Amino acid sequence: MYLLAHVVAGILIGLVLVAFTNDRRVVALAALGAVLPDLIDKPLGHIILAGTVDYGRIYFHGLTVLLLVTALGLVLYHYHHRIGLLVLAAGMASHQFLDGMWQQPVEWFWPLLGPLQRHNYPQDYLWSSIWRELSQPSEWLFFFLIVALFAVLYRREIRTAVTRLSSPPSRRVLFAALGLAILAALVVGGRLLL
Repeated sequence: MYLLAHVVAGILIGLVLVAFTNDRRVVALAALGAVLPDLIDKPLGHIILAGTVDYGRIYFHGLTVLLLVTALGLVLYHYHHRIGLLVLAAGMASHQFLDGMWQQPVEWFWPLLGPLQRHNYPQDYLWSSIWRELSQPSEWLFFFLIVALFAVLYRREIRTAVTRLSSPPSRRVLFAALGLAILAALVVGGRLLL
């Protein structure tokens, strides 16, 4: 499943949880939880552990980490009445469900069924899969849907941030950051094209 499709699933879970918690922040936490396994496991497996595991569905795609986050969330909720980690765990569970992790029992039940198996992906697999996802029309549709949902949900916070950014010193910092981001994108894009 594609990255932004996971985010939309997390947003939907968050919207349901808003009815129970009356706190809109759970939407962002559920969305983060829904994408967290890929944000951690893909770079970890395909870059850092490329010589050993070379796989993007490892620790955060498994029940062990999900159960640890859930247990910590239950403790935090019990003692401090904070639901954040439980919401994050709900998003992570949706990611595992949508990836069909039960079909990969060694990774899903790690370490109970033994060590993670080595996979052999091409050296540029991670970057080519990112570009493949970015070229999918469904991902762009999900992107605009996510932006619209967050704009509606957090309109007060966005209005406050825009008001703060309208001061001259803030505008200078914003334009400098935007200029650096454009320069970085041109450098990275140029390196990928060459």
